[in-house]
Amino acid sequence: MEYTICQFNDSYFPIMDGVGMTAHNYAHWLSKLEVNSHLVAPKVKGYKDEVDYKVHRFKSVQLPGMKPYRIGIPMVDTKFNKKIRKIHFDLFHAHCPFVTGQFAQKLARKQNIPFVTTFHSKYRDDFKKVLNNDLFVNYMVKMIAGFYNHSDLVWVPNKSTGNTLKEYGFTGDLEIIPNGTDLIAPDKHELNKLTKKGLKLIDAEEKEFILLFVGQHRWEKNVRLILEALRTLHLEKKKFKMIFVGEGYAAKDMKKLVKEFNLKDKVKFMGVITDRNELKKIYAASDLFVFPSIYDNSPLVMQEAAAFGIPSIVVKGSSSAESIIDGKNGFTIDNDADSLAHKIISLQNNRTAIQLAGDGAKNSIYHPWENIIKDVLDKYLQIIREYNKTGIKYKLRMDYNSNLYTAIY
Repeated sequence: MEYTICQFNDSYFPIMDGVGMTAHNYAHWLSKLEVNSHLVAPKVKGYKDEVDYKVHRFKSVQLPGMKPYRIGIPMVDTKFNKKIRKIHFDLFHAHCPFVTGQFAQKLARKQNIPFVTTFHSKYRDDFKKVLNNDLFVNYMVKMIAGFYNHSDLVWVPNKSTGNTLKEYGFTGDLEIIPNGTDLIAPDKHELNKLTKKGLKLIDAEEKEFILLFVGQHRWEKNVRLILEALRTLHLEKKKFKMIFVGEGYAAKDMKKLVKEFNLKDKVKFMGVITDRNELKKIYAASDLFVFPSIYDNSPLVMQEAAAFGIPSIVVKGSSSAESIIDGKNGFTIDNDADSLAHKIISLQNNRTAIQLAGDGAKNSIYHPWENIIKDVLDKYLQIIREYNKTGIKYKLRMDYNSNLYTAIY
């Protein structure tokens, strides 16, 4: 029997953030497992979907102050509603608690099918940036907790993310379902070819020390700390090249700081790279992945780097650092520019340490989506069977540290 399963998310192509990529990979790899796979997301003018699963788009508008993100308005999109309500689905999985997730939750209740959610992001930080009102921020966080409290199952990518949701007021049970990467680890021969092409792409010499950041250019990602550390490296006359891949509201000011810090010859902004083959080349050419974000929960980009044997530098105690053992599969720093600068300088003179940590990252952090989705599908099918067996709506709960399902009526 073929099952019809749909992913829902507020961000999706051409916006290349981690959650959007997660929703895409769920839909893509499920399709390869012969699931009738669908995805629902806001429409982006001029963008054409070219994927191996069915995508349903609804009307959207630009989200103020959060470029390039958009906010969907499915309630006024008659054509979309008429189309989506005609499809018989077996399970919905929402990757966000806002417009798209709430639409999915309501439709799941109407169709009497199980509703799975994943909590990915530290939304409180986003609210604080946009809303200058603590009472309203707390209200919005409470609304998010309520959304997840009314889901059938709630998944998180790691324990730290689960703790964040608990802090928001979630009172139910959680299960850890890790994220993966679609970038397959290359063999030595392919890696050498990609490295040469990558050096050419970023205009770097073979022996240059290459630092890399991939992600949204937002202050919440601690990108200012990176630039301040680079200024220290420059003042100490260290040779390096820093590559930034991505876009975001802070990009313009980041470029101003690069000019102010006299780093123009050492920093290159590549913009958004949607071609995954081109991104592979940049990873292959890099020595260290610099990711001091204390905003991210379980960043996919760290796995992408690990696939190429590139260790990450992360902040101690951050969610990103949950899987990092300093010196074994990555490196940790204090949350300040001097700590980052000193770590980079020490590693620049110790390529053996970088290689050992890179090998450790590849063995412990790198997880292909293909393997993860096989387990996900098994869980989906168990949920669907249990849900259908009862004949009534109920909530599926899973113990935080257990694989045993229980029904709560």
